[in-house]
Amino acid sequence: MKQRISLIIFLLIAFSGNSFAQFGPIGYDFKDTYVEFNGLHFAVRLSTESNIYCPEKKSLKIFNSSNNELILSCDALSSAGGQLTTPGNIEIKITKKGDSRFSISAKASHPFEICKTVLILIKGIEVRSFVSEYPQAKGVKEFSKNSGIRVSYPSRSATMPLVFITTPEEEWFVLSKDKQVRRKGFACYYDQLSNEPVIILSHDEDTRTLSNVIESPEWNIGSGQTRLSIVKERCKELEQNFNLIPYKEKADTKWIDELKLVAFFHGMHWTGHMFNTYEQMGDQLEWICETVEGKNVMAFLPAWDGRYYGTYPEHKADERMGGVEGLKQFVARAHQQEVKVVLMLGGPNLATFKFLEEHDMMDAALKGPDGYPQIQNWLDWNIDLSIETMGLIMNFGHPEYRQYMIDKTGDLFDTYDVDGVFLDGTLRWENSPDYSPYEGLIKYTKEIREKYPTKLVMGEDGYDVVYGLFDMFHTSGGPLGLENYLLRYTRQFYYLSYPAENGSAGIHEIGWSNSSPTINSANPEYTIPSISMLDGIIEKYGDTIKKKLLDYKKWQLKECPIMSD
Repeated sequence: MKQRISLIIFLLIAFSGNSFAQFGPIGYDFKDTYVEFNGLHFAVRLSTESNIYCPEKKSLKIFNSSNNELILSCDALSSAGGQLTTPGNIEIKITKKGDSRFSISAKASHPFEICKTVLILIKGIEVRSFVSEYPQAKGVKEFSKNSGIRVSYPSRSATMPLVFITTPEEEWFVLSKDKQVRRKGFACYYDQLSNEPVIILSHDEDTRTLSNVIESPEWNIGSGQTRLSIVKERCKELEQNFNLIPYKEKADTKWIDELKLVAFFHGMHWTGHMFNTYEQMGDQLEWICETVEGKNVMAFLPAWDGRYYGTYPEHKADERMGGVEGLKQFVARAHQQEVKVVLMLGGPNLATFKFLEEHDMMDAALKGPDGYPQIQNWLDWNIDLSIETMGLIMNFGHPEYRQYMIDKTGDLFDTYDVDGVFLDGTLRWENSPDYSPYEGLIKYTKEIREKYPTKLVMGEDGYDVVYGLFDMFHTSGGPLGLENYLLRYTRQFYYLSYPAENGSAGIHEIGWSNSSPTINSANPEYTIPSISMLDGIIEKYGDTIKKKLLDYKKWQLKECPIMSD
């Protein structure tokens, strides 16, 4: 077993270097066939596991039954700029849906190669930038001849399958109408042969259902509509197709509306440095509640279970911090003040190699479409100038791992009577060939809510279909998605890197975070205030903290249009 684990770790490290993927035009004339429709030009490509193809010109058929629809099809495929041909089919259909909107769909097949992606190419739009999320999430990308644009959904930089394209004259939108969670790509590069931008839209098939055939769900592209109207359109589809319930229609959210403060009580750093014992956390919480009523406070405990990231997902009370009895006493003290207590869990973000080996769960890692597990190895926690390789990113779709987390969550609720748990890394998604991480989160949250209907389930970052699964989120910047749409389904508090009064991010990897995006970019009008507590902070900065607490007592969430119909 140990030899097998060592081999897997070696392979993971070998294949997980921090490389930057090449993106840009192919270095020859690919010989795409573009068709003109209402001032824009469209082409289509098929990507298989072996090559990429466009329609073979001699087999092209173009149907233009009316001014409102055009169909291009073929029964032979071309690759390598026309040097190679093979049997196969591609079809693209473009339909006009009013004065300012087109519907685009495509399908393709190959006689013996597995189809991965179908791509739409568009010319005729003078691209200045893509807007897919807020700037801090790298969701605003400027276009130039020398720098292309590339974003994908679901990700931090595109939490909806939606991109707005700015031009000198107007703004366009591109929205996928897919009723499943499948990867969508949005890109733009400069075509050196025709001297103009080319927009690329990609639809990837779920790797669990790959075959010789692929069909792209409908794309909508248009102009002349506000961002709010398009975001709302996506929200309506989330509610119709993914069963998301708007926050205002949820039961038992009154206590969330009363929150004025989320207090981070930092536990233990990865190196073993202890910022707080459970008793010290309790003392700090009682001091806070002298200024802010307990019913307006949530106590959030990161690294309550020992060295941060070091024992995930064992999640046991740490003996140095006070053990099981110490944590029970902290929760009891909090409840005497009417404070809600939430414990941070590793969630999808990490399971250590030790845990995976002991539980025979190495196959529960989140895998990319190529089948390789995703490794957790991008942080230098102790500043020794080398990265710590700690374990694997996990897939909640894996039945055995998900059941372990359900059991662990239930055990924490039963043992400590905490009010909720927080899953680290709920954003994590890959087009995995074995299990869907999104479907796993649905099953996890559903079972926890059935067993513990009064308990809270919270997450980190996320994407549109996930936002409705959780009571609250912390997110790494603000505002909260395009047009603040997260607020339609849930609520947000500041990210864990929010610094203590001395500037320290406590257990978080940023270290010192006075200039982090959490401070500079989070929007306080829409984000529940937060404060980080470390032992000794009150003695040194008590007056400053108390002034903040007095301000937080007056905090009110600002209403925004996306929150209503």
